[in-house]
Amino acid sequence: MDKLYEILEKSGASDFLIRETTTCSREAFFIGQKLDVGRAKKVTHTFVTVYVDSEDGKFRGSATKEIHPTSTPEEMEKEIRSALFAAKFVKNPWYPVVSGTKAGEAETEAGDMDEELVRIIKTLQAVRTEADEKVNSYEIFVNRKKTHIRNSKGVDVSFSSGDDETELVINVKKDGHEIELLREITFSGENVDRITEEAGKLFVSGHDRLDAKPTTQQEHGAVLLTGDDVVTFFRYFTAHTNASNQYMGVAKARIGEKMTGEEADPLTIRLVPAMEGSTRKEPYDSDGNPVTECLLFEDGICRNFWGSTQHAYYMKMENTTSMNNAIVSGGTMTEAELRKIPHLEITEFSCFDMDPVSGTFGGEIRLGYESDGKTRQAVTSGSLSGNYGKVLKNMKFSKETRQINNFIVPCAVLLEDVSIAGC
Repeated sequence: MDKLYEILEKSGASDFLIRETTTCSREAFFIGQKLDVGRAKKVTHTFVTVYVDSEDGKFRGSATKEIHPTSTPEEMEKEIRSALFAAKFVKNPWYPVVSGTKAGEAETEAGDMDEELVRIIKTLQAVRTEADEKVNSYEIFVNRKKTHIRNSKGVDVSFSSGDDETELVINVKKDGHEIELLREITFSGENVDRITEEAGKLFVSGHDRLDAKPTTQQEHGAVLLTGDDVVTFFRYFTAHTNASNQYMGVAKARIGEKMTGEEADPLTIRLVPAMEGSTRKEPYDSDGNPVTECLLFEDGICRNFWGSTQHAYYMKMENTTSMNNAIVSGGTMTEAELRKIPHLEITEFSCFDMDPVSGTFGGEIRLGYESDGKTRQAVTSGSLSGNYGKVLKNMKFSKETRQINNFIVPCAVLLEDVSIAGC
């Protein structure tokens, strides 16, 4: 990196930034419970961003290039010249880069990765199955990253991060019918037990899918969201407090104003730099800016925005941060109380889509449960569609919360006046 930095200093760029990430991985692929392939990787990616200011200093353009680790000085210079040329055609209002020098963190030792891989394998090998179910296959990825960021204004930070991931495929059969399900599980090293929990849920889902009936159509139904897509639902609020969306004029959140209705549960969302069990613990964002705690919403009222250095400057924000982890506080009712209300509980979608600009959300239903408040029936197929403009008026969510990687969210969210297309 030193040679690259030296070349950039002489390039004529108004400012520049280097972000180098080295990822060490341990990977294992199993068919059934037998190892098929195992491998180790080490990959380095170096990205350079150059900034070019207009002659009057009112505008700033930028362009990013990847520099291959084996590049010669001449090849580096060629790529940088190409980036400088491209940056001249970009005319954004001027904005600064992060200034200052920060201390780095110690790198995670690669030896720990082998122990981590063995722990995950043992956990998956211990997954118990019945006669009508089996583990089809699974893939394991243990990743450790070392990131180094330097820029032309004195930022020089290094930090380590990591994540583990398992792609688990299972089969469940009944009366001559068989279903295959896949689940991607992302977690940190101290939360390996989540694999056992998610595997158990996956087998239950498989059995319920085989017993499911077609979803009943409803024009103005009540839906209880309880799956991992609860995170996607709450990303609507983080999208509307993002400084980029605010600057572009597509965000509805306003400081000091309430986004939810008077009959809705009070909404409180905090961003935090680190969270136990989360894979997002980077102390600095991609600009080299420290990640800090931020209160986005308090009782439904917007308190702050978050985002990049560029858009924070445009929005005249004194402080900003990126989003590593988010905590959404629980609501006023327990899960048991919410389930007493007639509803369609949806635990799995083929894909849950949310458009923060239009406010629409929905998806195809893979597994749900129709309930009259006392009994429930598994259902599948059909789809859900709704609009935040309607559901924010009186949405309710459970007192109980659970962690889904880098989000802590209510276990259940009750939405009224949504459309359910049946089969």
